[in-house]
Amino acid sequence: MNKTIFVVGPTCSGKNDFAYQLSKNFKIEIINCDSIQVYKDLKILSNRPNKIEEKIVPHHLYGYIQNKVFSVQKWREDVQIILPQIRARGNIPVFVGGTGLYVQSLIEGISEIPVTQKKYKDEAEEMLLSKGADYCIDFLNKFYKENIFPKDRQRLVNRVAFCLEFNVVMESFYGNRKPITPNSLVVQVFKPKKELYDFAEERFDMMIQKGAIEEARDIAQYKNISKTLLKAHGLPELIQYTKSRLSLEDAIFDGKHNTKRYIKRQFTWWNNQNFSPLNIRTYFKKSFPNDVIENISIYLKK
Repeated sequence: MNKTIFVVGPTCSGKNDFAYQLSKNFKIEIINCDSIQVYKDLKILSNRPNKIEEKIVPHHLYGYIQNKVFSVQKWREDVQIILPQIRARGNIPVFVGGTGLYVQSLIEGISEIPVTQKKYKDEAEEMLLSKGADYCIDFLNKFYKENIFPKDRQRLVNRVAFCLEFNVVMESFYGNRKPITPNSLVVQVFKPKKELYDFAEERFDMMIQKGAIEEARDIAQYKNISKTLLKAHGLPELIQYTKSRLSLEDAIFDGKHNTKRYIKRQFTWWNNQNFSPLNIRTYFKKSFPNDVIENISIYLKK
């Protein structure tokens, strides 16, 4: 059976609970599809599945990367090792997570873009710091046919570094995408924004009680912290607290506020996505929607 299911949606929408309910009806194995939950250092702040949950159903690609920059290309390579093993056992791979780029990379494919060496990234960073964004944009305009206006600093630095090393634009490598899981069934799990916000606040408080401050303090000791790792909700704020740069009250407030801002962006983004012609949108609370089971059964039997 060459079938694949994705359970996706905004933070706090109940994706993990939804997947555990699926395991009561189908022989599944869960594969992490969240760019933060790959990190070993972030057990609490990434809301990684615990040992009890891992006993309910087999889990893969959770907490297996140390503090380093991690790419979607590397994650795809790891997925391609895991997928045939799951299928050989006669089980259904279920990807669970909210990182849209990861989902796209499997269903639609992703262009193979060369990785820029660190020395060119450092050179690009130095160019931005010493000469400013306008200078960087003028530099890029020598390579691009039309003026470009990057939306953020990281995007600007990445493109400058790429041009410095390869002397061509990054977009020249776009195309020739090879999907790994075409014709997947995508289940988008949603809740009203207000419920997502309320649960985000509750979950943040629970993470603090479970030891999130100690987890942040351990990570703060690293000489260099991965930029990807620092995208974890609440981690930058709690690190600031451990370094006495923020009060605990302010760190918690800022952490909750930034998490809710992220949920708002995610909510809008997922609401406009249609990765596969096989899509189910469902509002999952405590009672499991029986029509979803029926639709998944139909998909698996085709």
